[in-house]
Amino acid sequence: MNKCTDCNNCKDADNCDKFYITEQHSITIPVGIDEQTGETIRKKFSGKTEHEAIYKAEQFKKDNPFGVTTKPRKILPQTIEGITLEFMEQKNNNGTNNDSTYRTYNEILNRIKRNAGSWLEQPINKITRKEIEDFFNYEREKGYAQNTLKKDYQMIKQAFGIAFERKYIGEDFFIGYYGIKQPKNIKKTKKVKAFEYADCIKLLKYLYSKEFKYSHRDEYLISIHCGLRIGEVLALEKQDIDFEKGLIHVKRTTTSDKDGHIILGTHTKTPSGERDIPMNELTRPVLIHAVQNMKPNENDLLFCTNKGTVYTDSALNSCLKRICRHIEILDNAHNHKLRHSFSTNGVVAGIDYMVLKETMGHADIKETIDIYANAQVQFQEDELQKYVDKIKMELGDSVYSFYSKDEKLAIP
Repeated sequence: MNKCTDCNNCKDADNCDKFYITEQHSITIPVGIDEQTGETIRKKFSGKTEHEAIYKAEQFKKDNPFGVTTKPRKILPQTIEGITLEFMEQKNNNGTNNDSTYRTYNEILNRIKRNAGSWLEQPINKITRKEIEDFFNYEREKGYAQNTLKKDYQMIKQAFGIAFERKYIGEDFFIGYYGIKQPKNIKKTKKVKAFEYADCIKLLKYLYSKEFKYSHRDEYLISIHCGLRIGEVLALEKQDIDFEKGLIHVKRTTTSDKDGHIILGTHTKTPSGERDIPMNELTRPVLIHAVQNMKPNENDLLFCTNKGTVYTDSALNSCLKRICRHIEILDNAHNHKLRHSFSTNGVVAGIDYMVLKETMGHADIKETIDIYANAQVQFQEDELQKYVDKIKMELGDSVYSFYSKDEKLAIP
């Protein structure tokens, strides 16, 4: 009856609609020795079946081969942490969220735990509105990015929503006209932009040069010429390269499991990310070279480590930074700038927006235009000059009849 908020000793179980009946199997095993007390640490594992409970116990021993040395902290079910962890496990177990999403949520929860005070360990009905507002103000003052504030806000708001639905609390601080609103960051969020055109050309020249002395040349060229995410490049298999039809089949991306280990995913980042990209005279020779120089691996990946394992995004990111420092590109370099550069250079070259949208794997063309198409100043000037030329063609020299084009105006 511990889930019932009305009473803990039901006197009318036959007619009570709040009576919870569940069937679970559990196993308790020793998992280590407490360093401070010397006592044996035991842990209980539960499951819908006996096999599931035993599997969880064996998995824990596998993940902790040397045992644990401190007694695990008990997480109360009616705390923000307890509510959130239960929700995360449910979404992960029923397949709504994958392991990578689970790990992301776990990172958000850990950040909230680091920044919150002792109030986070209290039952949610003991937390005051002021404690929540002070928490968001603290994160704002630390200069967190808007996206970070949004994630923390949504997680805490979600916990209060679940608690209100379950009647753990009588008031949800986040609903209504006076509900707690999402905080705004103090520092201006910097948009990720493409390499400046001159830097992009400098990078390409070095990637194509005989003086190139680093790794991952093929990966960078595929990303910058096709607009693929680095994770999508690293997930390409030999069978995805269809030379007969002249297509690159983008079917998956690299991802991470619950523990943060990089693995080969089963699908792309978004449903619209699964796409076919036509080869061209820039990408075909790169792909031929990649296939000819594949390292043996069980997944038949185009690119992998010497051990046959999946490369991490950070490995290529670090290498790209070293390359840019070597050729004196001062702009902050990272993998995603390659994808941005493809989109921006495509806009400058006059590629149709719908073609760019399909190639980039965006669901909404607005994302292609607003986020990735950071047209350079020179391109903007050239395009705006078309308007000037049109007006001059219509009006001729009369446009200078009042304002002289050579007159130097004194700026007040």
